[in-house]
Amino acid sequence: MSPLFFVWIAARPLAPEQTRIRWAWCSAAAVLAAVVAMPAQAQTHVRLYGTVDAAVSSTRVSGGPTENGLLSGGQSDSLWGLQGREALGGGSYAAFALEGGLDVAHGAPDDPARPFNYQSWVGVGSASLGELRLGRQYTVGQAFVSAIEVGAWRDFGVGALLRASDNYQVSRQISWRSPPWSGVQLGASYSFDAGDAAAADAAGGSAYKLYSLALRYEQGPWLLAASWEQASALRLDALGGRRPSAAQLGASYNFGVARLAAGWSRQRNGFVGRNGGDGPAQWQAAGLQGLGPAEFIDGGRLDAVYLAASIPTGRGEFQMQWSQARPNWDWQDSGARAKTSQVMSLGYIYPLSLRTSLYAFAAHGRAYAMDGALDASQPSVSQVAFGLNTRF
Repeated sequence: MSPLFFVWIAARPLAPEQTRIRWAWCSAAAVLAAVVAMPAQAQTHVRLYGTVDAAVSSTRVSGGPTENGLLSGGQSDSLWGLQGREALGGGSYAAFALEGGLDVAHGAPDDPARPFNYQSWVGVGSASLGELRLGRQYTVGQAFVSAIEVGAWRDFGVGALLRASDNYQVSRQISWRSPPWSGVQLGASYSFDAGDAAAADAAGGSAYKLYSLALRYEQGPWLLAASWEQASALRLDALGGRRPSAAQLGASYNFGVARLAAGWSRQRNGFVGRNGGDGPAQWQAAGLQGLGPAEFIDGGRLDAVYLAASIPTGRGEFQMQWSQARPNWDWQDSGARAKTSQVMSLGYIYPLSLRTSLYAFAAHGRAYAMDGALDASQPSVSQVAFGLNTRF
């Protein structure tokens, strides 16, 4: 493919909407051209992998009774998946991933309608140009910044309040990750429609496009990451074209005797990953559930910080986390100022082998809802869990 083709793509005038996705087509064309130009060699590797995690837990939400039961995914989500990779020659390759979440307590998939709800993508890559992926996957912002997390306790990890680092995936997405250059890696992703397209069409809405740019540096004990994510304008009468967005910064350093981590985020006009509360019925009907409460979607801002430390002790490890988020709005129904949310946890992991570990944690959230992060009732929640995690 001629270099003049790429010059033409980069230089020709485009409309504002087209300008935002120019990088996607340029990156895709460059990677595909490099792969097509190289001879094929049959060398394929496919592996089955997964995690099975369950815990006995006790949970109490303010105003309700204590609930005791079996928790699926205490230390990490339970899942299974397939990964494949084929060498194409000259340092290039083709790859795919199919991955779905599991509810161990009931022996069922997390999402019965979508067996590979975590990942389902196919891609090509090259040692010099990086990797291009097409399909359902994590945004590059989520993947890069969430790496600072110390304890991935269900509902109480870094993503509890820094929701752009929570465990969420996006459909209809194209993404590119650069090869590492002296520890530095770039990433970009774009979703043609991350919402529920069928519901949006029925409600006369428009596609929920999502853009993500990320940068990270990983060298020795250091891990630094930054990301910016923004969705297309919400074309509903009550919103006036607002755009959900999230900026994130994260860092961690391993001293050997301890690893320390810190993160910051500023989230505006709703959760970009649609992983908050369902929100008003009119937005759910338009395929935009998960953006959070109406006060947040309609011009609200949420600033959050995260601090954590892990300390090895013999064979095991203590994990401590604390995060805080400040909303800037008043609740419409009560007129009360939204309270600052806080989430904290203390846990211990004891490995029985390279693949299996026992764990225990205690966590508490103030003005925090486990499912949606923010809620007008501003509940307090406490949870204690003891569990077993094994990987294959």
